[in-house]
Amino acid sequence: VDMQLAYMEQQCLDGTEQAVLHEVRRKAMCDKWVLCSATGEMIFKEGQLVQVHDMALNPMLSSSKKLQP
Repeated sequence: VDMQLAYMEQQCLDGTEQAVLHEVRRKAMCDKWVLCSATGEMIFKEGQLVQVHDMALNPMLSSSKKLQP
């Protein structure tokens, strides 16, 4: 039983490591896409107003509730 638990814990750690590596690759691709876009990197200063898209509300049909004030 101890061997099975150790194997299961190792699989969990391997899965977590793969998820982290996948996210790092996705972020690198997104950063490259943003930097190559026409506007490039946008740096906001304190006090500027920006729109925030709430992904938790993504399944809703109305877009007015997705944008936070």
